Amino acid sequence: MGGALRTAALILALSSAAAAQTAPKEEVQSDISTREISIQSNFTGIEILIFGSVDFSSTPSPEKAVHDVIMVIRGPSQPMVARRKERVGGIWVNGASRVFPSVPGFYTVLSSRPFRAIAREETLKKLGAGFKNINFGVDSAGDPTDETFRSSVIRLKQRAGLFQEHDDGISFIGRSLFRGTVDLPVNVPIGLYTADVYLFRDGELLSKNESTLQVNKVGFERLVYLLAFRYPFIYGMIAVLIAVLGGLIGWFAFRRD
Repeated sequence: MGGALRTAALILALSSAAAAQTAPKEEVQSDISTREISIQSNFTGIEILIFGSVDFSSTPSPEKAVHDVIMVIRGPSQPMVARRKERVGGIWVNGASRVFPSVPGFYTVLSSRPFRAIAREETLKKLGAGFKNINFGVDSAGDPTDETFRSSVIRLKQRAGLFQEHDDGISFIGRSLFRGTVDLPVNVPIGLYTADVYLFRDGELLSKNESTLQVNKVGFERLVYLLAFRYPFIYGMIAVLIAVLGGLIGWFAFRRD
């Protein structure tokens, strides 16, 4: 009898362990309201919607915390030189400088609650969530001078509307649906953007989902952009030619016989 009870208890324990292993894990699914943005001469900025849901989300019990979401939207990165202006003899000149190898052209982070209430600082740094955790391609920690230049870059990007941070930018609709909006300004750089959505519960990262967005110039603006950045010599020659033709036209139009 005792052996039968022990066998039954063992089978029950193994069944519970198997059920725990096969229990569905919460996963986040997300998408963007548009996958491509075309910039023309009348472009004045646009607001995009990032939305998603939590799969296998059950009704939380009183002892179980609700889900939290962090969204990180990054634009194409490029090297950037930060220079300090110094006044010499009444004239402002370029002083000390720092080179950051990989500065995002656009960066926005949204969350459902304050970042530190969602995850530990180590996790936020690993994910690059928050201004202090943006990866510029170089480690500035512990160097006051580099930190000063880094803060200046972030401040200038914020002023241009290219860096945004909102710790209340995500709202849940019900228990599993969520949404957040991102404003792309008129000066948004072109290229491939990524939108990383992270799902947390009790400070633990459960799932991640990534979407992409392409921003392009079209029409005459695209032609001018390609000439200026990919064929600068041709662009310069055309600019000189236009200036010469404009001067000749003005001379013929206003000359006195």
